[in-house]
Amino acid sequence: MQFEPVINARFKRFREQYGLVDMSDGTAFERFVNFNVLYAHSPEPFLGNSDFLDLCSVGGSNDLAIDGIGIKLNGVFVRDKEDVDALVARNKKASVEFIFIQSKYKDKFNMGEYNNFATGVRDFLAETHLQPMNDSIMHMLDIKDYILSEDIMIIWEQNPSIRLYYVTMGIKQDLPHIDGLNDRFIDDIRSMNVYEEMHIHLIDSKGLKDICDNNVNHYTEIIEVIDSMPLTPVESVDNSCMALCNAAEIDKLIRTPDGIIRKSLFNDNVRDFQGETSINEEIEHTISAEPQKFVLLNNGITIVCDEYKTNNRKITLVNPQIVNGCQTSHMIYFSKEKGFDISKVPVSVKIIATKDDHITGQVVRGTNKQNIVYDEAFETIRDFHKELEEFFPSMGGPVLLYYERRSKQYHATPTIKQTQKLSFRTLIQGFVAMFLNEPEAAYRHESRLLRDYRNKVFLEKHSKLPYFTTGLAVYFLEKFLRENNSQLARENKNLKYHVLTVVRELIDPNMPSIHKEKEIDIYCNKLIAEITGDSVSIIKRALGILNHCKDIWANEMGRSIHGIKDVSEFTQLLIQQTSNKKQKPLRDTGIVRKILSDRYGLQYGFIQRSPDDVFFHSKANSHLDFSTLAGRLVSYVIQDNPYKSGQQVATDVRIED
Repeated sequence: MQFEPVINARFKRFREQYGLVDMSDGTAFERFVNFNVLYAHSPEPFLGNSDFLDLCSVGGSNDLAIDGIGIKLNGVFVRDKEDVDALVARNKKASVEFIFIQSKYKDKFNMGEYNNFATGVRDFLAETHLQPMNDSIMHMLDIKDYILSEDIMIIWEQNPSIRLYYVTMGIKQDLPHIDGLNDRFIDDIRSMNVYEEMHIHLIDSKGLKDICDNNVNHYTEIIEVIDSMPLTPVESVDNSCMALCNAAEIDKLIRTPDGIIRKSLFNDNVRDFQGETSINEEIEHTISAEPQKFVLLNNGITIVCDEYKTNNRKITLVNPQIVNGCQTSHMIYFSKEKGFDISKVPVSVKIIATKDDHITGQVVRGTNKQNIVYDEAFETIRDFHKELEEFFPSMGGPVLLYYERRSKQYHATPTIKQTQKLSFRTLIQGFVAMFLNEPEAAYRHESRLLRDYRNKVFLEKHSKLPYFTTGLAVYFLEKFLRENNSQLARENKNLKYHVLTVVRELIDPNMPSIHKEKEIDIYCNKLIAEITGDSVSIIKRALGILNHCKDIWANEMGRSIHGIKDVSEFTQLLIQQTSNKKQKPLRDTGIVRKILSDRYGLQYGFIQRSPDDVFFHSKANSHLDFSTLAGRLVSYVIQDNPYKSGQQVATDVRIED
């Protein structure tokens, strides 16, 4: 199918970046739409790797005709109940929004397909469910039910809101039948007495292009100003000015066509919206009670853009970024949402036109240092993280990895795939699991991990190599889970940080102190060699040990396996069993590819294994009937071939199917 040219180019690039070239067009398109719609709401969870995209893409069998689900709590997408707890503990309030997406790789809107979508959403939101659901839907349903539990419901600011996106590549026209379905859907949801606002968006090719443009800040906005004054010339700054406008113009700048905050505007801000802090409550009070004093009591906002043009009392901004004033901008938006008159609220705006990243960085630091900012917001602008950013690609290797310490840092470099990027969140979670041996803590929100492990992570005296090793292990584990659809992989996908701990223990449990640079570098080089040499085999062994420990936990210890990822005792069992397994030959599994006979009439064969098939012979496996082995699943123990240096052979081969 031929897309609108801009969408076609972005869809192609998206598939390359996320490693989806071999995926069917329809399924890849679902992910493309999920990414762009949810990224417009919040870019943060998509930075670093593709695990959130995997989580929110729920399409497949028994999917309720829903392709994507996002659950926002206090403006932040949540991945699990632990994220809910962390956000509730931080804000003591809960503002909830459920987002549902259905996308069709077609050129027109279809009433029947849309009705199935609306019916599926209705079933998901209901208290009882009539339709079968896949595991991905069930995971999201579990989060929904937790948010709707009494413990969370008691701190709701208002009932949750609902947002539906139905996306096709056609051109939107009058759709009276779908309008009728919308009215019925809204009535049905309101009758549940649980949900508040409902927004339904029918997105055609132009609408999707607009969303994509907004996400990469390829857009132009015109604001009307009360007055403006140019600032003194500065090298590498094309031009700059101070302007005064009313808050309604700021709201126009930060609001997308579907009425949500244009989150991509704040990608270069040191922090996201902090919620109803005392400072933000003062901002709202000034807007509502003393609007004329706003410009005196508020520092205003700072905008960096590619260029701007003035014409009478209008300023055209090209690809703007708000680098200071995130809290002010959000409170203007929410004040408008609450019905306050913001047209008489004067706001000062500093506008800087430059394409120099160094100048932008100086502006970010200079305009934010007077404000109260959480420590974790400034963490990644420390020298350690800058040096780590340079260290990652300098390591080379079979795959180049990049530490994306700032949002969208490598967005303009199409040769860097999304899977090659490691975010701050991924790095700190992986490091806690792999080098601090505490995977049960690694699933926490990054702000809490930074607080709890402040004296243990990202220290100036630390070698950079353990952090790179963590990123490398995460890369190969994510690749394995993405490409391997076995039951073993699916069952343990939510325990990936436990897998990292086992992988390191399997390679070498004798880890030196993280503070001894020379020793830890030698140790990390060993880990890197093993992981890059045969990550598939090591990860399979780690998953096998993980399943073995779950069996012991449930059957021998009589403990529930639900919630084990947060239990330190399970981690200790995991480490103990990994040590026990290392004392015995570890078994691997594979399919017998073929059976042959040597010149002496003795039989031998090859078992499928990555990167090379493994050889086995009847001499070492005399208990087998080789005539029945082709195509069979077998387990085996790897040993060095005593007759041929550098070759490995399979011994103690056993039929498993």
